Order: sequence, then structure tokens, then C-alpha cells
Amino acid sequence: MGYLLLLLLLFFIPFLALAAALAFLVRPHPVHVPIKGRHVFITGGSSGIGLALARQAAVEGARVSILARGAARLQEARDGIRLATGVEVATFSADVRDAAAVAKALEASGPVDVLVCNHGVFSPQELDKQDLEEVRFMVEVNLMGTFHLIKAALPPMKRNVKATGLPASIAIMSSQAGQVGIYGYTAYSASKFALRGLAEALQHELISDNIRVSMIFPPDTETPGYAEEHRRRPDVTNLIAGSSPGMKADDVAKTALDGIKSSRFIIPCNFEGTMLSIATAGLSPQGSYFTALVEVLFAGSMRFLGLIFQWNWFRIIERWHARMKNS
Repeated sequence: MGYLLLLLLLFFIPFLALAAALAFLVRPHPVHVPIKGRHVFITGGSSGIGLALARQAAVEGARVSILARGAARLQEARDGIRLATGVEVATFSADVRDAAAVAKALEASGPVDVLVCNHGVFSPQELDKQDLEEVRFMVEVNLMGTFHLIKAALPPMKRNVKATGLPASIAIMSSQAGQVGIYGYTAYSASKFALRGLAEALQHELISDNIRVSMIFPPDTETPGYAEEHRRRPDVTNLIAGSSPGMKADDVAKTALDGIKSSRFIIPCNFEGTMLSIATAGLSPQGSYFTALVEVLFAGSMRFLGLIFQWNWFRIIERWHARMKNS
């Protein structure tokens, strides 16, 4: 019995010491970001994940504004949200590439408490076949559009936080292709990987202002553009990623909003995303004590699993090219 107790102590003491160290080290400390009665501004809000987020935020009692390019689709989205929830949302038509138009929309909307940069475009193709204008378009929308929104929203957001004493949030919609590069996603992944660097540095800059930054990493999601995007994907991309099931926009929206309210920096949306988040945690901020413990305990095994995935992907690419040469 004494030996068993000693073994248990030898196991639990280091574990408890690690847990205590992580509880001390985890930054930023977790806070609750209220949604009810606050202004939630969502880009790409006329369809897909953005529309689902707007609908859910409205149900939870937020004052919701949505921004997109198409006025007609914005009107349809507003009518649909009103029909589903009885809540009237504000709509703003602007191209996120236009900094002046974005600033004008945000000024008209009033101070924002939760900014969700959900806009994005995706055109899969091998880089040597892809027109540089298409590459530039993705970078300008996905990356520069996010800069335009945050720059315009920050000054009144900071003043509002100071006045209310409540934490605010900036959430950035990335993609699992912003965690790992995939064949055919060269330009898209570049634009999405860049958002992580933006978010990590921005959280350092805004923590003293009580503004939390979140990165959302959805998998393929069943949105209006989903079928067209998949039709354009190179054959190799479909062989590598085609077996992964797509998520429903409503499910992604619920997970994302829950993560925003919990002030999580990294918000994965499914099991595969959680595994990717552990594997790619690196030096990212971590506000969850439990998740920090999981990352420390399983990062090594996730790296090994990642090498297995990479081995399989390179084997698929090699076999596909060999088949093309012989056909």
C-alpha cells in the first residue's frame, strides 16, 4: 500500500506542479466578453458564416450591424434575420478594400464592442497557373481588408471600453488553411497565415486596453460559395483535403461566438481543428489553463502525427504526378 501511495505521489506531484506553473504563466487571463445589449459588427454578414453569426448574436440580445458589398443581399439578410428573430439589424454596403468606405460605415454604425472580421475570398489554384491579379485580390480582401476594419474600429472601441469598463473583442475569421498549407492554396494560405501574425501582435498591443483578440479557424463550411470553390480546386487538392466533411455555417457560428464570449485567442471549430490548434500552438497567447495543459502534454505527439499527415500528402502528390506522366 505504501509503495502504491509513493507511486501515486511521484506521478501527481510533477503533474500538479506543471498545472500550477501553467496557471501562473497563462496570459492573457480569461475574461467573459458580454454579448447581450452590446454592438456586434460583422463583415461578410450577408451570407454563410457571417449571416449565421449575425442571426445568433441577435438571438442573444446584441445590437447587430452587418457589412458586405452587395446591397441586395444585405437587404435579404436583414429580412431573413428579422423573420427568424424579430430583431432589426443595421446594414452597411462597402468593399473592405476601400479604407475610406470602411471608415465611413463604422463611423455611421457607432462604437463597436465586438468586431468580427469575417469577410474573405477563396480561389484555389496552383501558383504557377494563377493570375497575379487574383492573388492580389485575395491578399487585399483577406488581409488588407482586416487592417482597414480594425484601424477604423479601434479608436471608438477603446473609448467605449474605458467608459463602460466592459471588455471588447476583435475576432478574425481565418481558416484551417491558415494553420497548414495545402496544395493549391498557396495564395489563400498566405493571406490567412498573415492574419495570425496580425492577431498575435495586436493582442500584445491591446491587452492594456481590455480588448481581446480571437482567431477563428473553421474547416470547409457549407456556404453559398462552397460548391464553386470545390469545383475549382485542383485534383491533387481534392485528393488531399476532399475527404474532410464540411461543417454547417450555423455550427461554426455557434462555436465561434462561444469562443469570442470566452475570450479565447484560438477558436477551433471541430475535432480536427482542435488537433491542428495543439500542433500549431507555438508562441500564441493562451488564456485557457486547461488548453495550455493539453498543449504542453500533447504537442510532441501532435508533431509526430503531423509528420505522418505530411508523409501521406507528399505521397499523394508524387503518385498523382507519376500518373499524369504515364497517361
